[in-house]
Amino acid sequence: MQIFHKMITAIDIRKDRIYGMRARKFGGILSKPVHDTVRIEGNVVEHLRKLKEKLNPDVEDIVVTNFPVEDVLFNTLDIPKEIKRSELRNYVTAEMSRILNLSSSEIALDCLRNPIGKVLVVLTKSRRLNEWVSNLTSAGFPLPDVVIPDVFKYLQLIRITTLETCVLILLTPDYSGVVVYISGSPVGMRTFGHSIEETLMIVSEETGLNETEIIEEISSSGSGRVRDVFESIVVDLPYSVEREIIFMLSSALPGSSIRDVANFYVFCDPPDLAQHYSRLFETVETFQGKIKTLQPQISPKGLAIGTLGLLLRGGEEFGKNKLVQV
Repeated sequence: MQIFHKMITAIDIRKDRIYGMRARKFGGILSKPVHDTVRIEGNVVEHLRKLKEKLNPDVEDIVVTNFPVEDVLFNTLDIPKEIKRSELRNYVTAEMSRILNLSSSEIALDCLRNPIGKVLVVLTKSRRLNEWVSNLTSAGFPLPDVVIPDVFKYLQLIRITTLETCVLILLTPDYSGVVVYISGSPVGMRTFGHSIEETLMIVSEETGLNETEIIEEISSSGSGRVRDVFESIVVDLPYSVEREIIFMLSSALPGSSIRDVANFYVFCDPPDLAQHYSRLFETVETFQGKIKTLQPQISPKGLAIGTLGLLLRGGEEFGKNKLVQV
């Protein structure tokens, strides 16, 4: 018996907490979101069970979840022109198996083709992916319809439409990353260790303020002790990002230079810090005059923006059928 999806459940597992959101999609609009958060202290399955009780998902739900970027390999391959769309996954699987010296059964991957004849590959070990999914089903959630690397939940919320070579600088609570775009499509990607959450924790220890208060102080105009402490921690970040971009370009677009990049887009979680980080990057010659700030296309309205991105990704599955045994 086939039953149409009516609700979307998003499960966003981060380093120290799990965010959950459930909403209905009707007429292209996500409505009446129910959301909750649980902290992770010990067994992740136990905390997933608590979230499951709060969200109360149905077996008919579209279920979408993230996958940790530290378990994902990003790679860029050149694709022969004669490779058809229907043959792409098999070709990429064979190439990555050869490069990594692993059998195709040991890896799970997806890929995104770019108009310039390249493909961005995201890959993990099948065993690790199965363990991740098993945690969800052991907690009582339906089998996920979609599992995406964590970074892609943010890409759901932004659009870069320029045809020129551009770089997205992504700064999140758990990690940061750089993504090179050509013709509005990702071509290469790298992640690295800068964490907004850890940075705010250090500022909190120095000032005694909580995260919300810190963000308000940093976002306000003028200078102050909070901003001074924050800037003393992140002052070298632009140089670290510059190095990451150079490494990424050398592998994804050999022969290209960071000087060839038309614009650098800064996107933050939380979004309120984007303007401040943008001003920080403007102090470095490489980025001067090329920095632009990106905000989510949909207003979070107090919702966790990464989890909202997962919910939107689940919405793309709307209208497809899910086979349910009854």
